[in-house]
Amino acid sequence: MYRNNIDAKLLKRIQSKEFEEAVDQAVRSFMYDLDYMLLEEQQTSSNQNYSSIQANSAVKWINPV
Repeated sequence: MYRNNIDAKLLKRIQSKEFEEAVDQAVRSFMYDLDYMLLEEQQTSSNQNYSSIQANSAVKWINPV
């Protein structure tokens, strides 16, 4: 009987608007972090595909990995 009461309370919380909004916020935060990490990765990998120009030196081409 006690377990049914806990399950009912938990189910009520999960079905609440506040819980839904908290989950939505967590997903948006995760997606933002993922976008940032992917952008960093893309910039890192694209930097390896371009010339490396240093002052007073010849252009060196970097081979893509």
